[in-house]
Amino acid sequence: MGMRKTGLAFGLAAVCAVWLVACGGGGGSAGSAASDSSSSSSVSTASGTVTGFGSVYVDGVALEDAKSYTRVENADGTYANVSLKLGERVRVAYDSSGTASTVTVDAAVIGAVSALDSSALTLTVAGQAVSVNTDSTAGVVTVFGGGYTAFTDIAVSDLVEVHGSAVYSSTLGKYVVQATRIEKKSSISAVRVMGTLSSLDTSAQTFAINGLTVAYGSATLVPSTTTLANGQTVVVWGASGSLVTTSTGLSLTASRVRVQNAALADGSTSGTTQLGGVISSYSATSGSFQLAGVTVKVGSATLVPTTATLADGAYVQVAGTVGSDGSITATRIVVRQSSTSSDLATVRLSGAIEGLTDQNSFVVRGVPVDASGIDRTTSCVGVTLAVGTVVNVTATVQSGTDVVLATQLSCPASTSYTIRSLSGTAGSVDSTALSFVLTTSTGTQTVSWSDQTVFAGVTAATLSGASVVVQGYLNSASVLVARSIRNPSVSTGRSDADAYSGLESSSSRSWTVYRSRR
Repeated sequence: MGMRKTGLAFGLAAVCAVWLVACGGGGGSAGSAASDSSSSSSVSTASGTVTGFGSVYVDGVALEDAKSYTRVENADGTYANVSLKLGERVRVAYDSSGTASTVTVDAAVIGAVSALDSSALTLTVAGQAVSVNTDSTAGVVTVFGGGYTAFTDIAVSDLVEVHGSAVYSSTLGKYVVQATRIEKKSSISAVRVMGTLSSLDTSAQTFAINGLTVAYGSATLVPSTTTLANGQTVVVWGASGSLVTTSTGLSLTASRVRVQNAALADGSTSGTTQLGGVISSYSATSGSFQLAGVTVKVGSATLVPTTATLADGAYVQVAGTVGSDGSITATRIVVRQSSTSSDLATVRLSGAIEGLTDQNSFVVRGVPVDASGIDRTTSCVGVTLAVGTVVNVTATVQSGTDVVLATQLSCPASTSYTIRSLSGTAGSVDSTALSFVLTTSTGTQTVSWSDQTVFAGVTAATLSGASVVVQGYLNSASVLVARSIRNPSVSTGRSDADAYSGLESSSSRSWTVYRSRR
């Protein structure tokens, strides 16, 4: 689908000029080594929270991602294709038409849970303090995944991937990650910590990230010409076994350290940007605040709404210019209000229904939707919802469940770029043409894949005869171009939404259980 031009999107377009970006990896294929060489191109970037799909929505702004490389950086510097999920934090490089070339997923911390506080709704992961938000009036509600539906599901020693905005706590004297997503992991390839570098000791070759001591003496530094300094935003990877408790506290031996500007795409040092997150260290005197580890200078920026006030704890979206010191001079600041009807505070889903239990209970873009509050006689006149029906959904995240609550629903005509999901058996695999035939309950569909396709629970070599779920878009030749191909009968190919689509039985995830609790 094309870019949805919201009022916020128009505001962003007004400040987007020519951005000089040298993207690490350059949108190369998954598994290829990341490149730190500079290659200037005229693109725009956005950094923030995934709030919907159809396009991908980043803090309410729609960016077309159907043909983008959607990736995560590995500890060894390669990139792997991934499917995006609600609540993840991403950095997007896109052109003047709103078409993304790369979407890079940026987890705040990946590791084992070492402590929990059920009263404060906080946890500790790899030495990093994480807070959970269940109140939509206080900011973005934390999305849970990987088997979690609420804070009470988390246990000490669980492996988790946490996304969110780093907020400085004057009480604790360190940054706390206000989580937008917490996902349980069955395994991790490495511990990952992203944060602000402090207490640099070049003699001992150590620094700290919120009390975690990082030993970087044997680490690969990226970019290779980098010089570490206090105040930088860094991403650190280290083997799980290298996270140990010493006499002075928790220590991680890093295998790789990347210095980056959290507001821009990899390798970029200047330009204009859109950056979302939670305000901390706000000073009316200096006219500045911290956002995701970046200093934002308010100056004469336009506030939206005009009655909004800036304060610590407010979730905002900033558009502005990045200076040589990495700070942002804001031109526009949108403040998320307690109302959940604005673009910044809602979930947007556009695509074909991929699983349906009844007219009020269905799955779109891997997200289960409760539409019980919608009057379909006016929202989708004359339409009986079914698998394959194209819908546009506006919804809110609910605490204690992974089901979103629809506040608006429409049934537009399908377009060639509407992302859809089909289930069936793969056959006639052509490894040269990178295609196969998917046999479904209603017929057959030719499917193609590329180096942008995510494979989960299945590989190109094991496709033949496999029962798979394919998500993609139809091209002009009516071929389904796969964004993801997965086998839900294998644990690595499962999605949380499979239970709601009837593909997998679950004692805790089903429409029956959900309805009984609401």
